[in-house]
Amino acid sequence: MIEEQDEWLHEVGSEPAWQESFYFNWADPERHSFTLARTGYRFHPRKTDGLVISLRDGELELYYGPADLDHEGDCRDEDPTQGMRAGDLVVTMLEPLRRWRLQIEGERGMDVLFEAHTPAFDYGAHGAELARTMTGAHFEQSGRVTGWTHFGSERHEIDAWGQRDKSWGVRDWERLEGWEWLAGQLGNDWSFNLMQTIENGKRLDNGFVFRDGANHPLVQARIRYRWGEQEHRVRDADIELIESGGRTHRVHAESLGSFPIVRNDVWLEETHVAYTLEATPRREGQGVVEHVWRATPDQLSARASRFAPIVQSLRR
Repeated sequence: MIEEQDEWLHEVGSEPAWQESFYFNWADPERHSFTLARTGYRFHPRKTDGLVISLRDGELELYYGPADLDHEGDCRDEDPTQGMRAGDLVVTMLEPLRRWRLQIEGERGMDVLFEAHTPAFDYGAHGAELARTMTGAHFEQSGRVTGWTHFGSERHEIDAWGQRDKSWGVRDWERLEGWEWLAGQLGNDWSFNLMQTIENGKRLDNGFVFRDGANHPLVQARIRYRWGEQEHRVRDADIELIESGGRTHRVHAESLGSFPIVRNDVWLEETHVAYTLEATPRREGQGVVEHVWRATPDQLSARASRFAPIVQSLRR
C-alpha cells in the first residue's frame, strides 16, 4: 500500500545497483509535443542523474542530460519538498501523491506543474511481479500538466495530460533483459499504464486501467508491434489490456515521433504515440511507448546516426 511517506527517499539496500527515481511525462496534442523528465539517485556511488527530452512535431526539441553527477553528502538526506537538483533541473514536491513542480533554470527554461488525478497504483499490491533486475517497488499516477517551456526560439504554453512514476530498489543494467512500458491518457477519466518486464526469459505483466473513478489492475496484456524504418523502432501497435475481472480493452498506438536513450548495450526507444481506444464511443488521446531491448554491437553501429540530434541539441 503506497502512503504519502513513500514520496520521500527510502532505506537503502546493500546491492551496488540500488537506486531511487522520480519520472514524469506529458503529451500535448494541441502543440504536437511530448516531454519526459527524470531525476534519480544511485546511492552507493553517490551519484545524481537527471534527464529531460522533448519532441515537437516528431523531432528532437531538447536533450538535457546532467547525469553521473557527484552528490555531496548522503543521497538519503535529499528532501523532495526543498527541490531535488540535477544540474539546472529542479524537481519539487508541493503535495505528496498530488502536486509536483518541474523546472529548468537558465537559458533553456521550463516551469510546469504536475497534478495527479488518479490514486497511486502500487505495482506490488496486487500479486503481480516485476523483474528483480529492474526495481523492487514502483507506483504510477496519471495527471494534468500545465505551465510553459522555452527550449528553442519560442516559449510554448503547456496544457496536457501526463504520467508519473516512482521506483526504488535494484536496477541492474548489466543483467536487464528488457521491458515494455506504455502510458496513455485519453481524458481525465480514462488512462492506462502497462509494464511488461522479463525475468529469465519469462514475461511479467503489470499495470492498470483508470476508469469510473478507480484503478483496475491488469492481469494480462498483449502487444503486437509493427516496426518502422528499423527493427525495434515502433511504427504502430495493437494492444490488449485484460483487467483482473476479465474486462478487455483494445487500444491502437500510432507513432508521432521517437528518440533513443542508450546505456551501454541497453536501448530505450521512446515513442510519442497517438492512442485510440476501440470502444463505443471511441476515445482518442496520447502518451508514450517505451520499448527496451539489448542491442548487439552491429545493431548499435547501424543506429549511430540517430545520435546526431543529441550533439546538435547540446551545442545550442
